[in-house]
Amino acid sequence: MKSFLLIIFLLCTSTVQSSEDELKVVTENWPPFIIKGKVISGIVTKNIKEILAFTDIKYSIKLYPWARSLHLAKTKPNVLIYSILRTKQREAKFNWICPIYKSTAIHVYKLASNEINVNSLESIRTGVVGVMRGDHGYSFFVQKGFEEGINLDLSSNEEINLKKLITGRVDVVIQAKESLSYRLKSIGANNLNLVSGLAIGEGESVEHCMALSLGTKPETINKIRTGFKLWQKEQE
Repeated sequence: MKSFLLIIFLLCTSTVQSSEDELKVVTENWPPFIIKGKVISGIVTKNIKEILAFTDIKYSIKLYPWARSLHLAKTKPNVLIYSILRTKQREAKFNWICPIYKSTAIHVYKLASNEINVNSLESIRTGVVGVMRGDHGYSFFVQKGFEEGINLDLSSNEEINLKKLITGRVDVVIQAKESLSYRLKSIGANNLNLVSGLAIGEGESVEHCMALSLGTKPETINKIRTGFKLWQKEQE
């Protein structure tokens, strides 16, 4: 009986250790770069999987609202987050690996029928900008003095922001051109007439990166850095 209980204990301990050692990869729905589905896919997700295939690391990819993924990567050990833009404000909070995909321009958009000038930050300040908490656009506008409840309106995802744009609850949304058509299609607004304006973070790096939480084991970080270099060589 004691032997049987010992075996059960060792099996349970092994399972816990295996679960703790597994790399938690977190992201958001950002088509066509990251696409929600039974299996998470997309252009950048493909690159992540190829990079990790050069390692022996066990991992699972989970898709959450951006704010939750960012919180997990900031507070939990052994977490990898992608795609994340490398900014001065984020620099010291993660172990960075870049680029996992080329630079992507991000602009503000308005309805063509809206008279607000989207090429002027001061004009945008008179309206309401739809953003997601914790994302690059949110940080950009907060640094420029925009305030929640006044000229910033927060949502959990960009599809909600687009719906608010259509109904007039916000004047401006922030989008990458590559993902805009996917999102409009998902909400049945393919023919929506939008106008682009100000580039967000112009002059900053807008490369796609992956970042590992500060509590991640050095051995894991080194393996992924090595895998990344091998992957880069294959892209040449």
